[in-house]
Amino acid sequence: MKHRQKSVDRYGDLFFRLLKRLILAALLFLAGFYLLRQGNIGAVIIGFAPIILGAVILAFPLAELFAEPTGNLFWPSAQYDRPQPQYSIPQSKRARGLYEEAMAGFEKIAEEHSQEVQPYVEMIDIAIVNLHDPERAKVIFQRGIAVLKKDEDREALARMYRAIQTRLDSRPG
Repeated sequence: MKHRQKSVDRYGDLFFRLLKRLILAALLFLAGFYLLRQGNIGAVIIGFAPIILGAVILAFPLAELFAEPTGNLFWPSAQYDRPQPQYSIPQSKRARGLYEEAMAGFEKIAEEHSQEVQPYVEMIDIAIVNLHDPERAKVIFQRGIAVLKKDEDREALARMYRAIQTRLDSRPG
């Protein structure tokens, strides 16, 4: 929330600076166009100077206004207070058939990021689909429900648990 407030303050300041410069630039544009309308060659040549100066005065705040959001596409300014979970390592172990090692990797993620739903879903999926152990899946599900604080996260975990359980029931016999 602090990051968002800081961003709002920054844009408010930027718009205020832009408004001040816009007033000066408008005066320069008017003077330049007045000189251009005079018709003689000297006034026309001199008339371009205030127009160019007005454009330069507006260029920097306009560039800053458009550059920051566009730059955030390539170099995000959001920072996290700790590393984000690395799901790819246990997922690759699962793909190679190392189910217990994958479970251990997801356990570690669940310990370090206790409010993440994904590690519980992954462990339940491994327990049911790969290890054919519905009791272990049930224990993991109950632990996830107990740990997760948000109602929508608990509901998502329950939905996924029910969906994964159907895979156990549809196994060829």
